[in-house]
Amino acid sequence: MTLGLNALSDFKKLPVKKKAILLCLILLTAFLGILYPSILTADPRVSSALSRTYRVGELADADVVSPVAHSFIDEVATEQEVSKAAESILPQFSYSVSQSIRIESRASRFREAAESGNLAAFFEEEGIADIHSITPRLEALDGDELQFVLDLALECLQGLIVRGIFQSGDILTVESGGYSSIDIENSSIAFMYAGSRFSTSDAIVIEGAKEFATSWVSDIYPSLVSGDADIISDIVATLASSNVFYDEVLTVSLRNEAASNVPPVVVQLQEGDVIIKADTVVTDRQVRIIEELRASAQVNIPVLIIIGEVAFVVVFLILVLCLIFSFIKYEYRLFLYVSMFLIGADIYFTVSFFMIRALSAEGLSYIDPFLPISILPLLAMTVTGRRRMGFAVGLLTAGLTVLYPMCGVYSFFYLIAVSECCLIFFHVGHQRVYVIYQAVVAALLVAVITLLFSMLSNQGYFAIIANVLVSMVNTVIAFIFLSIIVPILEKLFNIPTEYRLHELSYTDTPTLNRLSQVAPGTFNHSKNVSEMAYYACKAIGANADLALVGGLYHDIGKAEHPEYFIENQTGRNAHDEINKTLSAAIIKSHVKLGVEKAKEAGLPQEVIDIIGEHHGNDLIKYFYNEAIREAKERSQIVSEEDFRYNGKIPSTPESAVVMLADCTEAATRTIKNPNHQKYDKFISSITMDKINYGQLSNSGLTIDDLFIIKDAFIHYLMGRDHQRIEYGSSNN
Repeated sequence: MTLGLNALSDFKKLPVKKKAILLCLILLTAFLGILYPSILTADPRVSSALSRTYRVGELADADVVSPVAHSFIDEVATEQEVSKAAESILPQFSYSVSQSIRIESRASRFREAAESGNLAAFFEEEGIADIHSITPRLEALDGDELQFVLDLALECLQGLIVRGIFQSGDILTVESGGYSSIDIENSSIAFMYAGSRFSTSDAIVIEGAKEFATSWVSDIYPSLVSGDADIISDIVATLASSNVFYDEVLTVSLRNEAASNVPPVVVQLQEGDVIIKADTVVTDRQVRIIEELRASAQVNIPVLIIIGEVAFVVVFLILVLCLIFSFIKYEYRLFLYVSMFLIGADIYFTVSFFMIRALSAEGLSYIDPFLPISILPLLAMTVTGRRRMGFAVGLLTAGLTVLYPMCGVYSFFYLIAVSECCLIFFHVGHQRVYVIYQAVVAALLVAVITLLFSMLSNQGYFAIIANVLVSMVNTVIAFIFLSIIVPILEKLFNIPTEYRLHELSYTDTPTLNRLSQVAPGTFNHSKNVSEMAYYACKAIGANADLALVGGLYHDIGKAEHPEYFIENQTGRNAHDEINKTLSAAIIKSHVKLGVEKAKEAGLPQEVIDIIGEHHGNDLIKYFYNEAIREAKERSQIVSEEDFRYNGKIPSTPESAVVMLADCTEAATRTIKNPNHQKYDKFISSITMDKINYGQLSNSGLTIDDLFIIKDAFIHYLMGRDHQRIEYGSSNN
């Protein structure tokens, strides 16, 4: 709630014109965040080019050309290929060893019963009806003829077992399914057709056992008497039973496996491809392609989803903007930064939109590594000098990107991880070439992140390699683009990026050169103040580079009247010749002159603020006290306002630290025989004086910060005022 109220308060402070521009940019960003994902699901070119309805079998009167590049899976064709693959698997039959052994055992017992004359008991025990009157016919044979008939019958039965005896129901089932061939399961046993394929017409069913036996006997013994041949065929028909069976489970399993290995039939269309040629008969496949193109151009988004997406974009955008508003501490930068980020987001969405369309036209379904997600967060962090600002902008772009139909479940987390990785590894160096080194390190980590998310998204090996390479190139390009665009923005908007502050921290500039020539004391004082402020701000986590530059330039206004400032005086005091009110006016003027010179030099507004605030509205005590003393002697009245600086009190930690460093550096030079204890007491007195006069009330500094600043000052001053040991008159 506080975050939103603060953001609303900052927004209200903006001029009406800037408010209107920001509102337009916010509405444009929300509109693009809703519009682009919707457009990706529709293409008006398709509906206009394929307005006519085509029917299968009609004659096309003109060429039909694909208006867009599109790819899709032809479900009908895929199903046909699946059916073909399944149908290519023949019915599977298996040879039953146990059933074969059972037939052989039955034949062996039959022989024993026939030889012993106990066939009636055999048939009764086996539960077989002697419908062919085998018992009396065998009993009528003498011993040799009986043995001959039994040998031939069992030999024929054994051959039938090896050849395989099928069930007529199984063969009928197979043939009714449209198959005329079958596959026999491979086996190591002595089975004639194991692992082979043959026609169902060659299969011997149980009902054909007698016919097989008759044919076999006539082929082996053509001169055999018909009575013996008949009894042999009757014995085989009686003892035979099926030993080859239809394995439906195996057949279904193999067919399912074959169907699952069929790849989907993908139709790849490029813009301009001819779908139907003129004066040709329209086929079912061509009609399906046209219907698929029409379906791809239709937007059938439920109303609730539309309402949800609009609400999400609006709420998410407001929350992130409140976060961004809270991170911008300079009000005069509020409009610039927010406008810059919104325009950048709009450009990002536009580039991403066309990129996604191009990738989808090429048939790519995983587009996360191709998105330029890192550029805007890196730019936000570099421009503002705050990593949290980069994260907020990255949250804005990633949150709205996931609405695109090509994005998956892990897209948001991937985009956040990549942008955060780049933000963590990006640090401003003294040379811009360091960006390249950081880009390489960030690219390697981004590659690891892409690898993990590609595996989570079930990408293939080649797709994973491509994603990793693309993400690395994308990251390097983002860093290179950053090194190009940041100097342009610095120049256009006078932004104090860390690069710019590093450049301004060099003392070899026209402004500082003139100060060193006309006011060498002030110049040395400024260098000491800048170093003190730098180390103190670094210790409390403030912008140390900004404090360094602010300290260097805080007294450039003294270059106009250097002789009126004690650090530049060599003997005569110019204030002895004028009244104290005029002296105070000259002293105060260096702040205003400094602000004017800073503007002429093109310094960033943040540095100008430090120059204008480094004395706040504090009292010039020395001249005020002198004026009171003289006024008492002359019975005059002294106005305190004449002896107060006209500036604003420090509004940032950096400005307050420069104020404290300025007072401390000048005042501590008067300490005789300085040590740690004297510095501690002196700086504490200066700090309490500033607090009592309300100079730090708007700086954002805490009590803990003030203690840390004091320790940093003491550490610096101990080094500044270090005394060399006197070695006497020795020449050592």
